[in-house]
Amino acid sequence: MSLHPELELVQEHEHSLRYLSHGADSPLIRWHYHREYELHLIRRTRGKAFVGDYIGMFRPGTVFLCGPNLPHNWITTHDESPGIRDEVVNFSDELMQALATTMPEFRAFRPMLDDARYGLEFSEATTRPLIPLFERIGESRGTNQVLNFLSLMNALVKAGDYRILSTRSYEENTDPMMEDRVNTVVEYLARNYQREITLEEVAGLLHLSPNFFSRYFKKATGRRFIDFVIRLRISKACERLELTNDPITNICYEVGYANVANFNRQFLKIKGMTPRQYRESLSLRNARTTPDTDPS
Repeated sequence: MSLHPELELVQEHEHSLRYLSHGADSPLIRWHYHREYELHLIRRTRGKAFVGDYIGMFRPGTVFLCGPNLPHNWITTHDESPGIRDEVVNFSDELMQALATTMPEFRAFRPMLDDARYGLEFSEATTRPLIPLFERIGESRGTNQVLNFLSLMNALVKAGDYRILSTRSYEENTDPMMEDRVNTVVEYLARNYQREITLEEVAGLLHLSPNFFSRYFKKATGRRFIDFVIRLRISKACERLELTNDPITNICYEVGYANVANFNRQFLKIKGMTPRQYRESLSLRNARTTPDTDPS
C-alpha cells in the first residue's frame, strides 16, 4: 500500500465492464484508486480492509463497493491459501448515468452509488446468495455479462443493507507521488503496529520532517497519524477477540498497548463498547446464526 493511493487506469474501451480475479499474492493488491466504481468480493483469506479513512476486517464472502477516486486495499493477514482471493467488477459512472437517462428505472441505483463514494460493505445476509452472480459475471461475455452485472446490482440496491465506511469521500486524488508515500507508510504501520511507533520514525521513512509529515498524512488519509494507528490497533484487537479465546489483557499487549486501562478507553471510544462486551456480542451473534445440531 502507498501513503497516497496509486492511480490505476482501467481502460476498457471495447466493453462496459472490467471483470478480473486474482489471488492473495497479486501485484494488484496495493493502496490505489481509479476513476471507476469497484464491486469487490473476497473469496478466501482474512485480513485488513483499508477504504478511505476506514480500517476494518474482511473475511470470505465480504462484498465492498468503492466509488470513483476512493483509495482502497485489502491486506491478507490470515490463511494465505492459494487460489482466487478477489473477484472484482469495475464500471464507470458514465455507464450508470447513461442507463438512468435512457431507462428511468435505473435511477433507483443512484442513492447507493452516491453512498459508494465513501465506500460500502454489504451485510453477509445480503451477499451470501449473490456470490454465484459474481461467478456468472466472470464466466459470461457481452450482453450476458452486463445482464448478470445488472442483476447483481439490482439485488444489492433492493436489499439496501450496507454500512458506509469512510468518513469522507476522495474526489480529487491526482498526485501519484503522494499515493506512493501513503502506501509506504500504511504498509509499514500494518507490519509494526504491535510496538511503539513514533511520528519521527515514520516521517524518517519518507525523509520528511515530523511536522510536515503530520500535516501531509492528515491531508492524505483524513486522520491524524496517531488516530490512524489507534484505529489500526483496535481493528486488530477486534480480530483477535473474534478469532481467539486469548485473555483480553494478552490481546491488549499483542496489539501494541502497554496499559490495559488505555486500551479499554480507546476501544470504547471507537467501538462504543468494551472489549469484553464486544466479545460477548460475537458470542450472541454466533449463537443466533449457527444452525442447530441434530443430537441424533
